[in-house]
Amino acid sequence: MAPRRATAAQPKRIPADLPEDSEDLSPVEPAAFLTALPLEDALVKGAELAGETLPELTLTGVILEGVTLARATVRATRLRDVRLVQCDLSNAVLRGMEAHRVEFIDCRLLGMKAIECRWQDVLVENCDARYAQFNSGAAHCCEFKKTRLDEADFRGTNLDGTIFPESVLRRAELSGANLHAVNFRGADIDGMVVRPGDLRGALVTPPQAMELARLLGLVIG
Repeated sequence: MAPRRATAAQPKRIPADLPEDSEDLSPVEPAAFLTALPLEDALVKGAELAGETLPELTLTGVILEGVTLARATVRATRLRDVRLVQCDLSNAVLRGMEAHRVEFIDCRLLGMKAIECRWQDVLVENCDARYAQFNSGAAHCCEFKKTRLDEADFRGTNLDGTIFPESVLRRAELSGANLHAVNFRGADIDGMVVRPGDLRGALVTPPQAMELARLLGLVIG
């Protein structure tokens, strides 16, 4: 059972509840991956599903390594305590995506469409998520770390408590997003698109505040 979140001004992400050694999980052969769904407590390596249309992807306590879902369409995606390592989801369409305590590590998420997603305690680390679409969704207490999010779409997304350490948000679209307790410190926000009211409760550095003032057409001094 995952631990309870500690009460704090800046909530902390709860990591995926997975064994330290992936080999402790039951291996599933790539060819049998689809027939094994929904899948629990398993390790999947090298499954090739590029361009496939899947009715569902329901995973609990699963590690995916080197799995390709590029250009795939998944009609219902439910992930809980899942880690994806060096997986390719570029231009994948993930409808109704629910993700709880999920970790994307060294993945290609280029152009991934997770519109109206429901994410909680998700880590996206060292990934290429340029042009990814998360608009009209929710990403509570998530962490985008050392990740490219150039021109990503977060319009209307509830990002409450999410952080972006060392990530790139150049020209990312965040109009209408809930940015309460969102931490942009350490992120590259050059050209990020926001409205004045969107920034209420967001955490930024003084230089970032100057950059945002310029973007919003404010005159300081």
